[in-house]
Amino acid sequence: MRLSRRDMVLGATALGGAMALSGCAAPRINSPAAVDGIEIARRRDILAVTNRRISPDPGLEFESLRSDSRFFCDYEISVPENRKPGEFSFPRIPLDPERQFFVAQSAHFEAERDFGRVLNHRISRLPRGERGVVLFVHGYNVSYPGAVFRAAQIATDFQLDQPMVLFSWPSAGRASRYAYDRDSVLFARKALARTLQDLAATQAEQITILAHSMGGLLTMEALKRLALIGDRKTLDRLNGVVLVQADIDVDVFRAQLTDLKPFDVELAVFASRRDRALKLSSVLTGGHPRIGEAENIEELRRLGVLVVDTSTAPRPGPLGHSGLMHSPELLAMIASRSFVDRIVAGAPGQDILIEGLSLTGSAALAIAYLPYTITGT
Repeated sequence: MRLSRRDMVLGATALGGAMALSGCAAPRINSPAAVDGIEIARRRDILAVTNRRISPDPGLEFESLRSDSRFFCDYEISVPENRKPGEFSFPRIPLDPERQFFVAQSAHFEAERDFGRVLNHRISRLPRGERGVVLFVHGYNVSYPGAVFRAAQIATDFQLDQPMVLFSWPSAGRASRYAYDRDSVLFARKALARTLQDLAATQAEQITILAHSMGGLLTMEALKRLALIGDRKTLDRLNGVVLVQADIDVDVFRAQLTDLKPFDVELAVFASRRDRALKLSSVLTGGHPRIGEAENIEELRRLGVLVVDTSTAPRPGPLGHSGLMHSPELLAMIASRSFVDRIVAGAPGQDILIEGLSLTGSAALAIAYLPYTITGT
């Protein structure tokens, strides 16, 4: 699809508006008021690993600058009960637990082993056979507070039983810093690969990766790094890699898959033809399509990738770049597990219509295109 000048202007305006709504004026992670005495109805634990530099502002904790070290944190997030699925908000004064996400408690670990000990304790609460961990890798234009609260929102709305670990790379958190974020992805490859090795060294029986937007490029580069050094122990622990509207050039993705092929890594791509942010990314990077645009479904299927086209689902916001994170219908579909069950039961090359009542009255939420050859389990 060719992007007109009008589309580019509208998209750029929407990017700026989305940033303003998400709190471009230094969104804070630490509550601006004491939480003592505030009743918290729903809590969500999030473990975080980051290679951002420590912020001089304690209310931010970590900033957009890059660090050669990784830092390990643990957050207990208060999640409002009465909110729309897919939404999160930053803490403000006065602190309102019925409307705002905020950090109820936090801890920082001195070393990886302390991080692993806490994660193992949470994994051990699960029944054998279900002792997994979900790793979330955020996308472009995301601040550290935004990454933490988004992880809590996803874990809550997906109704995850398994522990959620966030990897937050040094995004500038500004719409105008696209090039900086792409360089930060390259900078963060080693740190994410080491984090995956740390997770594989825990008691987790399986690791599922959920990566959004430019976080998909970072994830694939980290997996490629592990493949090139022959780290089968870590790659074999992967249960699946879900790339949500990933900002990855189609040719780059094909080359990444070539390196991963000997390790049978299961990949799923959620894509949408209505994603204006990815169309803008395509323009900025020379006009080549991104895998999250749903323009190369047949090619991805031949490469052994499951593709879920969510173009017909209601599009949240003017950009439509976070449909899986925001859409009440898609969130309900994922949380019900029926979606996964139908895909697992499908045959190679099958097209599966995902049905469900939407707010607009439409019955089709998505179409799952199974790869022509299915490897692994």
